[in-house]
Amino acid sequence: MARFPGVRRLRGGTEPRAEEEIRFHLEARADELERLGLSRTEAEARARAEFGNLDAARADIAALDGIRDARRRRASWWADFGQDLRFATRIYVRSPTLTATLLLTFALGVGATTGIFTVVRAVVMAALPYRDAGRLVYVAERVASSGRSEASWPDLLDWRSMRSGLAGFEGFEPANRTVYTPEGGAEVVRAGRVTAGFFDLLGVRADRGRLFLAGEDPPGGTAVVVLSQDYWRRAFAADTAAIGRSMTVDGQPHTIVGVLPPGFQFAGVGDAQMWLPVSRSAQTRSERSNHWIHVVGRLAPGASIVQAREELAAVMSHLAERYPESNAGRGAIVEPLRDELVGPLRPVLRVLAGAVVLLLLLTCANIAGLLLARAQARGRELSVRLALGAGRWRLARQLLAESLAVALAGAVLGVPVAYGAVNALLAAIPNGLRAETPALTHVGIDPAMLCFTAVMAIAAGLAFGAAPAWIAARFAGPAAAGAPRATTAVAGSRLRGLLVTSEIALALVLVVGTALVARSLGRLLSRDPGFDPAHVLTFRVPLSGAGVRPRPAQQEFYEALMARLAALPGVTAVGATTLLPLSGGGTSTFRAEALPEPPAASRYEAVRRGIAGRYFQAMGIRLVAGRDFSARDDSSARRAIVVNESLARRLFGSPAAALEQRFRFYAFPDTAWSVVGVVQDVTTGRLDEAAPFTVYYTHLQSAEDRMSLTIRTAGDPSVLARDAIAQVRALDAHVPVYSVQTMDEAVADSPAVFARRYPLLLLASFAGEALLLALVGVYGVVAHSAMSRWRELGIRVALGATGGSILRLVLRDGVRLAAVGVACGVLLSLSLGHFLSAVLYDIQAFDVATYAAGAILLGVAALGASLVPARRAAMVDPAVALRSE
Repeated sequence: MARFPGVRRLRGGTEPRAEEEIRFHLEARADELERLGLSRTEAEARARAEFGNLDAARADIAALDGIRDARRRRASWWADFGQDLRFATRIYVRSPTLTATLLLTFALGVGATTGIFTVVRAVVMAALPYRDAGRLVYVAERVASSGRSEASWPDLLDWRSMRSGLAGFEGFEPANRTVYTPEGGAEVVRAGRVTAGFFDLLGVRADRGRLFLAGEDPPGGTAVVVLSQDYWRRAFAADTAAIGRSMTVDGQPHTIVGVLPPGFQFAGVGDAQMWLPVSRSAQTRSERSNHWIHVVGRLAPGASIVQAREELAAVMSHLAERYPESNAGRGAIVEPLRDELVGPLRPVLRVLAGAVVLLLLLTCANIAGLLLARAQARGRELSVRLALGAGRWRLARQLLAESLAVALAGAVLGVPVAYGAVNALLAAIPNGLRAETPALTHVGIDPAMLCFTAVMAIAAGLAFGAAPAWIAARFAGPAAAGAPRATTAVAGSRLRGLLVTSEIALALVLVVGTALVARSLGRLLSRDPGFDPAHVLTFRVPLSGAGVRPRPAQQEFYEALMARLAALPGVTAVGATTLLPLSGGGTSTFRAEALPEPPAASRYEAVRRGIAGRYFQAMGIRLVAGRDFSARDDSSARRAIVVNESLARRLFGSPAAALEQRFRFYAFPDTAWSVVGVVQDVTTGRLDEAAPFTVYYTHLQSAEDRMSLTIRTAGDPSVLARDAIAQVRALDAHVPVYSVQTMDEAVADSPAVFARRYPLLLLASFAGEALLLALVGVYGVVAHSAMSRWRELGIRVALGATGGSILRLVLRDGVRLAAVGVACGVLLSLSLGHFLSAVLYDIQAFDVATYAAGAILLGVAALGASLVPARRAAMVDPAVALRSE
């Protein structure tokens, strides 16, 4: 009878199961037909005819048999795996010190990895919560002098009217608005001002009421406001009747027309609580040289971002020809909206992601080394099991199961570590930057990240369990039962040495990276920003919402407030400014009357700051030439300005030569401004950027309704905050105060400092842990090597070797590991330039001194770790060593 492959034979039989099944059914039917009167031959023939295709029946039975066997094998595999895990658990319970070390090491590694990748996923990888978000872009203007700027309103209108690869353009700008309650209270609320089609471009619909209409964003349009879901619930208790009510915003009544969906945020304006139509004046909208509006666009169907860039560049070229005075030399920037919104966090998170991957690799290498040493110590046991009939794969599977047990248990313990890591990562981000990155608002460990942790743990368990499993399967055998330190020990020692050198190399990468970032931060903080942040308290006081105040009343309020603050104990100087240093700000184009007018594409641009009182003295800004503003520089006097030193030297050769020079700004060309003083350069934007041309004017000649007070004190400025705010309340209880901080805090929380300090804190902790793990690995390898040579060392001492020679002999192993690891680490560190370039300041990624210091540190530390087992080996007693064998 033919045999069919894949069909299992019956126990004790010689025929396949399928043949027996078929024969049983045929014989049973033939017997039944024979009882009905047919002959045996006729009954068997009819039974075969009724049964049908025998080959098909054989195939069906074989398939069912295969499925049954597969299920049985899976059940057997899971049973064996469960047995392996139970055996591993018993082994680890009997070794609590080793188990605690393994679990703690892995929990820290996998927890830190999960926490950082949770934040990276939320900020960099998660999809933007807008319709077809991949086609949204951020559009700005490229300027040769400053790199980029916002668009002007006329340019935005021209972009809309001219053909390009973008289907729509909408504008937005961040703002702070003062909201007054019927009870007389006031608060400053983060707001976004947008064009009417902004929400439609993003694909956002109102959760309650409606959004803006086309006629509500021109000057003089209807005063309406749309609330965020959070603000609606907080301020109006989620009352649906609030829609249609009036609320006072900046002293003007606004009608609430809608509420946005839950969770809607737009990073371009931060965590906005309310949204209003763009409300710039008609004059501001008509000025092509006034660049203030941020623009977001959507790619047209079928258009690529490259096509949009090319077509918008052609539009800007046309505008430069048509309006050379305002648009010459200006190009277009089109970037994916995600790249713009992520902002300064992208390079920081990239550094952290790379660092945590290195830490995870180092963790796996360290655990692999510990498990390998443990497998070597169990050499006799594994050999006996192999001699009793266990297969090599069975031994390897047992060791892999033990590794997976560590990984899964460590992953469970790593979950609370991950939660703590996420909270620590978010807490270290300054409030201002966190508000500008709404993706960070609801970051947390979700089911997807728990699955990521589980998969990562299993992969890591297989990775660090592969080495001991391979050693056991490759070298364990009956011969090893009597000599467990032979081939297995040699192979295991070599592999452990390789793992330790890898640990040293990875640790050196983290140490060098930490040193580079630390030196960058040190150089950044030692850079003179042009002002002295020590002992300075600042807070912002807006008047735009405190009723309608004419310009003289605004000036009188700030003058009276500064006089009150100057009388407080410990105050040495008080001033005010429209924008503090490091807070950025737009630029204005200007020309000097004594100089030839430059081409339109090369016009000078300067940051403008309105100031009041003794601002320069309060901020510690040194006067280089001329004089400061005085009370005589009022509206009846000629317009006076103070310029910074870079502007004076660049345009006139020296600060003294800039005095009495007359400037005209293109935004208001009929007004001439005379230079009365020159001050040192002050960093107005990022601390790691050069100070731009800066022009200061006094609020007595150009009144301002939003200023930041600056108070220099003789002691701790933070203790003065309550008294200073009380003086504001005494002048007008309806005027809000916000952004209360010291200038030291402003510097520490500035984006440039954060971009170095944030990764430095984490890199330092990673480097410390990596260094500790590497030293433990070196100690373990050297100690194991010395123990395996204990008899040899005893013979050497018996033959006259000195303790010093034994010490040097054992130390040689540690020195060799350190030398190879440091060399590999230096080569691996050469890739740091790609990851760290965005966070380094005034230092090269391949700084020789930093690399040398890191290499010396690792070498000395490894030598110190080797010294302990080497000194123990140098004191070996020959009699004890020989007797131990």
